[in-house]
Amino acid sequence: MNSRSTDDEWLKRANIEPNIWQRNSGRWAAPQHYTCSYMAMFPPELPHYFISRFTKKGDTILDPFCGRGTTPVQAISQSRIGIGNDLNDLAYLLTKGKIANPSLNEVIERLDYLESNFNRTDWLRMKGIPRKIRMIYHPETQRHLMYLRREIEWKDNDVDAFLAMVLMGSMHGSSPGFLSLSMPNTFSMGWNYIRNYIEEKNLKRPERNAFDVLRKRCKRFLKDGKLPGKGETIHGDVREIRRRIEPNSVKMIFSSPPYLKVIKYGLYNWIRLWWILGDHKEVDEKLDDSHAIKPYLRFMKEVLETTLIILDKEEGIACWVVGDVKNLNLAREIWDKVGSKIEIKDNQGLISRYKLLGIVEDKIRDEEKVTKIWNSETDKSGKATPLDRILIIAPHNSNPMIHKKNKDIRWNKTED
Repeated sequence: MNSRSTDDEWLKRANIEPNIWQRNSGRWAAPQHYTCSYMAMFPPELPHYFISRFTKKGDTILDPFCGRGTTPVQAISQSRIGIGNDLNDLAYLLTKGKIANPSLNEVIERLDYLESNFNRTDWLRMKGIPRKIRMIYHPETQRHLMYLRREIEWKDNDVDAFLAMVLMGSMHGSSPGFLSLSMPNTFSMGWNYIRNYIEEKNLKRPERNAFDVLRKRCKRFLKDGKLPGKGETIHGDVREIRRRIEPNSVKMIFSSPPYLKVIKYGLYNWIRLWWILGDHKEVDEKLDDSHAIKPYLRFMKEVLETTLIILDKEEGIACWVVGDVKNLNLAREIWDKVGSKIEIKDNQGLISRYKLLGIVEDKIRDEEKVTKIWNSETDKSGKATPLDRILIIAPHNSNPMIHKKNKDIRWNKTED
C-alpha cells in the first residue's frame, strides 16, 4: 500500500457523511460538556457521530489530547469507557472533574460543608494574591477563592474534582453567573489590556458569592443525573501514555493534536491557572506549542508510535482531527510523511503497520473558529483554521465494525 492509498472498500461501506454532525446545534448533549469553555475545542456532535457508528457500549475510547474532556465525556454519556490524557494542568482538571461523575447530593453536601467552615476573619489580610488577580475580583470573592484553593482537594477526591472544574468555568465571564468583572469566558485577556479597559470603562468589581455561584452551576450541570459510563483521566505527556494503557485495549482513538502555531494554552488561561498553579508560565514551557512544520511532524511521529500500538488490532480505529494551516493539508502531510511509514515492534517482536482509511473534511463554522478569540478587525495574522480534516487510521489488519448506519444515529444526551 503506497502512502496515498486508502482502504477504499471500508471507506465505501462506512459512507461517512461529512458535516452530518453539524446539523445539530445548541446544547443538545450532556450538561457536563458545557461547564467550562475552552479554546480550539471540537463540539460533542463530532465524537458522538464516530463513537455511535464505530463502537459499541462497553468499548474503550481514548483522547490523548483531551482538552476540556469532550471525547471522554461523550464516551461516558454513551455507556462507553472514556479515557482522557493531557499535559496541560487546566485540561487535566477539567476532564478529571467531568468524568468524576458524582451525584448532585454528594456535591451539594460537600459545598455546604465548605461554606459552613469558611471563616471570613481568616482571610481579612490576604497575602500572595497578585495585583493582576486583585483587579479582577471583589475582595470578598478573593477570600472565597483563596479559601477554596486551600480546601478543595481536587487531585484526590472526585467530588472536589467536580467542584474545582465547575469553579474554573465560573472564574471569568460577562454575567452574574461568573465571579469576575465583565470579560470573555473562553480565554483570559492580557492583564495590561484588562487594567486599561477597567480604567477606560470605570468598571467596578462585582461582589459575588462563590458558594452561591457554584451551587447554582452544580445544580444545572447535574440536573440529568450521573452519566451511564465510566472513565479515567491521565496527567502526562502523550508520548508516555503507552506505560499507562495496555496494548490492544482501545477500540477508538478520537482526538485533536495541538493546532500548529496557533495557541498558547497557558497564557490564554492565566487566570484559571493562577488558581491551580499560581502561574501560567509552567504550562506554556512544558507544552511547547510553537512548532514549525518539521518538528511538528517529528512530534506527531512520536505520538502515533506511542498511541497506535494501544489500538485493538482487529477492530481498532484512530480518528485525528487536524486543522489546516496556511492552505497546508496538514492531515495529508502527517499521513504521507509520518503515518504511512510507521512500523512498531511489540514486546513479542511482532511488527505492526498501519493503513489509511480516509481523510474526511470538516468545514469549521464561523462561530467556532479559533480567531473568534481575537479581534478580527485588528488581527490579520490568519490564526484561524477554516477547515479541519479527520485523518482516519487503523492497524493494517483491522476491520473496524460499522455498528450504525448514518440514518440510525440518535442525537440523545446519553447513550446511543
